[in-house]
Amino acid sequence: MPLSPEPYSPRRIAHIATWRDGAQATKVYGIHRDPDHAGPILCDTAMASARAAVQAVLAEHAGGERSHGLGFCIAHVGEEAVWLLVDWWMSGGIVCQRMLSAPLAQPDHFSPVSAPALACVWELTVIAHERDAWVRHMLADEPNARGYLEDVLPAGLY
Repeated sequence: MPLSPEPYSPRRIAHIATWRDGAQATKVYGIHRDPDHAGPILCDTAMASARAAVQAVLAEHAGGERSHGLGFCIAHVGEEAVWLLVDWWMSGGIVCQRMLSAPLAQPDHFSPVSAPALACVWELTVIAHERDAWVRHMLADEPNARGYLEDVLPAGLY
């Protein structure tokens, strides 16, 4: 018999920063499983490790003439692990993604996820916002990268 999902409980989601590394700009979001968590979503060492992991993924996959140099990432302190979704935009309206994870006890040790996974329901909230922001700002008659980068999901419980 399949496992029954647990009832939905909102999680804290916030835009943390926008990283500019070389030709790439990445909006950074954090999600924490504890909606009442008052501290930073990720500790400083985990954030530094996440940034290095994002840079490595983008350096390997997001270059070339098809890349817009724009994207977003999600660092999610979940129940099982710290998840890191690295997303970047290619050729018009194509979003690409690599997923990494780190053990909860070692949130600064990210490694690639090989399982066929896309995102959880909380991460999909960010992805939906980013899709709509892309359409609003970049698939317009006059693409506006700055507008896209400034269009972030408001912090809150989702």
